[in-house]
Amino acid sequence: MSSAARPKYLDPPQTEDQGFFWIHPVDKEGFEVDPSFIEAAHQKARDLRAYRADELLDDAIRAELVEAAVYAASRARKENPVRDPKRYLFATFARLVDERISKDRLVRHQAPEELEQLPLASSCAPESIERRILCDEILHAMDPEDRWAWQRRVLGYEIREIAIELNITADCLSTRMRRALRQAALMLRLRSEGQ
Repeated sequence: MSSAARPKYLDPPQTEDQGFFWIHPVDKEGFEVDPSFIEAAHQKARDLRAYRADELLDDAIRAELVEAAVYAASRARKENPVRDPKRYLFATFARLVDERISKDRLVRHQAPEELEQLPLASSCAPESIERRILCDEILHAMDPEDRWAWQRRVLGYEIREIAIELNITADCLSTRMRRALRQAALMLRLRSEGQ
């Protein structure tokens, strides 16, 4: 009885750097990813993980950017074949990381304790039905992970406790939660203007 799956013992052992991301062979738009860029990502995993690591601390965001770089490099229109996929991929990844860090610097950083002042954290007590409906609409306009973090916050969990569960820093979570709140409010505003 033979199996089509390759036995695990034939694969070289992965280092911690190689295992911090996984690239799906088909991107979100349904395009097949060029395997040379997937291989390049695994070969350059240590460099990708180290690039500006002192400024972009969250490995989950870094892994998403590796995936985005592989997809972008694979989809890019090239007149000639890429001679050095590792270098091409790294340049694409570096551009994405640089853009991300620039955007994060534009966001006003506040201490995690200052999140208490944001409307969702303080105003979702079941005092009024209208306020509760507004809070539910805001939460449902968020991505699932951001919604989960805000639901924990509303229940009384500290920012640091939630950050530990997500394995990120409290400052990173604070920034993410503020951004999620602003994006959800913007989406709701656009929806109400469209009606």
